[in-house]
Amino acid sequence: MEVTADQPLVEMFPLVLIPLLYAIISLPLLIEGVLSRTRQLPSFVLQANRQAGHKLCRNMASFNSKAVVGEEETRVFDVLTKSLQRHIDDTGNEFMFYTLEQSSALIQRLGSEALAHTEPHEIEEDENDTAPAGVKDLSSRLRALSKQSLSTSRYLHLLVYQMNNSTRSKKTSGNAWKTLQSIVDRSLDIKNANLETGAIAFAILSLGIAIATYKDVGSAQQKMIASAVIPNSPSHIFERETCKGGKGSIELLIKTVARDSLIHLLRNAIAENDSIDVIARIENAFGVGSEQDKELSSAVANVVKDVFGNGCYYDLPNDDNDELGGTQMVINKDKASPTLALVAQCRPWELVQAHELVKIAAGDLDLWYSAELVCDASVNSITSKKLHTSAEKNLMATSYSKFQPSDLISAQSIDSSLRQDTIAHLTTRALIDTALDLRLYRRADLFASKFYAFGGAERFAEARFLHACDTITKLVKRKMPQVIEKQVMRVDESVARVCEDLNLSNEEHKVGIGEVPIETMPQYIRDFALRRLRSSNMSAAAMRLAALWGMNYEEDPFVLAKEVQRRQLTYVQWNDEGSPGKSQPLPDLISDAVDLAREFLVLLNSGGTVGFDAEWGDAKGVAVLQLSTVSHSILIDIPALSSNDEGCKALQATVGNLFAGLTDARYVVGFGCKEDINRLRDSPCTRPVHWFPRNNCAARDLRPLIAEVCPSLGGKGGMHLGLSRSTESLLGKQLDKAEQCSDWLMRPLSPEQREYAALDAWACAAIHAKIIDERYKV
Repeated sequence: MEVTADQPLVEMFPLVLIPLLYAIISLPLLIEGVLSRTRQLPSFVLQANRQAGHKLCRNMASFNSKAVVGEEETRVFDVLTKSLQRHIDDTGNEFMFYTLEQSSALIQRLGSEALAHTEPHEIEEDENDTAPAGVKDLSSRLRALSKQSLSTSRYLHLLVYQMNNSTRSKKTSGNAWKTLQSIVDRSLDIKNANLETGAIAFAILSLGIAIATYKDVGSAQQKMIASAVIPNSPSHIFERETCKGGKGSIELLIKTVARDSLIHLLRNAIAENDSIDVIARIENAFGVGSEQDKELSSAVANVVKDVFGNGCYYDLPNDDNDELGGTQMVINKDKASPTLALVAQCRPWELVQAHELVKIAAGDLDLWYSAELVCDASVNSITSKKLHTSAEKNLMATSYSKFQPSDLISAQSIDSSLRQDTIAHLTTRALIDTALDLRLYRRADLFASKFYAFGGAERFAEARFLHACDTITKLVKRKMPQVIEKQVMRVDESVARVCEDLNLSNEEHKVGIGEVPIETMPQYIRDFALRRLRSSNMSAAAMRLAALWGMNYEEDPFVLAKEVQRRQLTYVQWNDEGSPGKSQPLPDLISDAVDLAREFLVLLNSGGTVGFDAEWGDAKGVAVLQLSTVSHSILIDIPALSSNDEGCKALQATVGNLFAGLTDARYVVGFGCKEDINRLRDSPCTRPVHWFPRNNCAARDLRPLIAEVCPSLGGKGGMHLGLSRSTESLLGKQLDKAEQCSDWLMRPLSPEQREYAALDAWACAAIHAKIIDERYKV
């Protein structure tokens, strides 16, 4: 039919409608075809991935099946045999054979459950795992038990592996854990009162040994399986009906076998690369550790030596520590944490230096919870109190929420009848001192409160005071002056308690361990709060608090001038005779690479001894680095310079070379500077090689030298020695520590902050120079 322009539009409508209808009908079919083709590709890829995963599982199963009959089976068999052989007489023991047979049945049931949840038709269940019923040959029974334990361990690992790597759905480790826990609970059925305690105990022990010795799996997966199989308390095994009413001999037998197994595992744990975490869980489940067990303590001490080095082992030379107390050897945190748990459980105090372990765990490895466990165990050893109840175990300072007051965990008063050099005193003081050195004042306050009876009243007062200063600084910054009074009251209460306790023993201890004498802390904290408020232009809040405390607070310039004059007579000033201020104005913060190179050259030409100090805030690394000779000081803005390549290059050419010993400086000295060095190493860097030397640091800690010259000033090794007190003793005036807790990340720094920072570094150089000069005179 021919269409012309003269035809009416109505006549043309059918011709247009027919193709339109055809297109509408065909479009869904076309879309379906396209979608079906796009779905085929993901399905194909999914199938390929699934096949690859199954192939990997088959390879893993094949490999581990060989291991079951090889080295790992032999290790499990040897440990069980050596642990059980002295409990089986020559004629056989019916009870033991019956118990082992029940244990085999439990393990086999767990393995079958795990196998049932793996990919179908991919893993075949191992055959001939069980010994024939009625067989009374101990070797055959234990060989079968060993093979069953390893096979079940392999099935559990495959189950977790497949659930964590499933391509069919988005399974997570949480799903894997729930499934694993459900299977273990159903199979081992620990809560079933009808099952013999011995059968459950030996099943758990045998599985634990197999999991600990199982190779070629990730540590996270191994820990997950061990957590599901091994109970976290002896009560789950021994507080059962089958252990009560004259069943004490069963518990003794189980614990003896578990103890012997632990000794055999620990002796070869490092050489065989066994999981120390799983071994620690086994000990925790059976509770066999004891300070009186010398053989087990020796086995744990050997693991400590292998993991932490000779520095924590008595009667061995310490070749692992550098001048600043840092460890040169690389410590594996995955091994360190369970090793510390073993120390807390077995308490080998006569063989290991527990206080050194605490320092390394908290200061170098950031394992505060583990360090606190060691302290808890040492206190428990002295007080002979058990910590098996969950309520006492939860009393951990490291688990307290951020704003929970430390007063709630304050321990009993000091027992003056105790010696002051017990293991509990050494470990708790090391923990508190480490927190103070790292300027973690809240944590130090919590530890000093919890371990008051052993850490001492002086540490408690110092930690509470510094925590209050730090908190007040943050409150002023956040414009929350209404909370300052609470911090001041806490200091008042702590000082009242400490003064009362120390009056019972020795009055001279009231000077404390820090820069501020204990009896002056209440007045000092009030002055500190008012100065902070004044510097932040919060005069209304300052006047309200001053009125509350009965103090005069005025903006009168004459009154302020008198206050300044009083402080000048008490504290070292920038313009004092012998201070850098006589030849140099108060230094500005250097944030430019060219300025750093110029000022650093002036610094090196001004003296042979360079003192240093570092300030930091909540961010990683150092906020301000101070360098000074006796006549010149510089302040370096580390965050600004380390944020670009030019700045990092300048830092490496100046600061890096100074601390690497590559400059003309004869001495580089700091005071209690271990954390300063660590912070400098952790500071940012935009270059492949960090600007600060990683090893062989040329810096030296001034504190031991001062303690040698003034042995009565700061206790043994100068542990309680402060820079301000040292400056007063050797240079005639104290350092004003009012800016110690200020905000060092704030820019620009206030003149008070700059003076405080420069004088800290200058004091190190001046004290060192005086000591060296007096030695030469002698």
